[in-house]
Amino acid sequence: MLPKQWIENLSSGERIAFHLRHKIISGELKGNEKLSENQLATLYDVSRSPIRDALKILANDHLIRLERMGAVVCALSDKDIQELYDMRIMIEGFAFEKIEQTTIDTLVLELEKKLEMMRVAVKFNDAAEFAMQDILFHQTMIESIHHQQLEKLWHAIKPNMLILNLISMQQRMNEDKADFERIFNNHEMYIKAVRTQDRKLYKKVLHINFDDLNDEVDDLFYSQTKEDI
Repeated sequence: MLPKQWIENLSSGERIAFHLRHKIISGELKGNEKLSENQLATLYDVSRSPIRDALKILANDHLIRLERMGAVVCALSDKDIQELYDMRIMIEGFAFEKIEQTTIDTLVLELEKKLEMMRVAVKFNDAAEFAMQDILFHQTMIESIHHQQLEKLWHAIKPNMLILNLISMQQRMNEDKADFERIFNNHEMYIKAVRTQDRKLYKKVLHINFDDLNDEVDDLFYSQTKEDI
């Protein structure tokens, strides 16, 4: 179930798209499963208009294939997920290279605030808030260089990354909460790299973070596959 705070300010179509996105990425909706406009309208208690809006959003992200009066689910493959993380690495790597010296102190302060909010989320066992603050931590870095086209790329992949992050953090919160200390350490290294403009350290921590997430997502999808057999 999606956190209310994630969707409360969205339009009906955007909210439904977010719900369906979560079901597709989590594996609740399987590849090649058919979605009917009428059935979805009944499920979400809305007219077909917001359903069509939702399906268009998901079709633009290649999570479904539109058909007459509905759609067919296109499950995320391992390659799709890897490409999402590749995009994140490229986007954040570019952002790091474009940081202006005069903005570093302000940026570091904002990153430290986000990290503190992540710590609070873990203290209160709030995986959803942690996932959101983690994404915003990285978004802060990206937005700091004021590059409109780069931000467009980021916001194009952000919804899927947010769901993947939520799935990962819920799993970690339930199974290995102590491991969040390692995540905090990684983010502290990230901030240090920004503060000192250490390209080698930044590259190292970027790959540590994303390689770790890729392993978790792979484990999740593998466990789902075993359950389906």
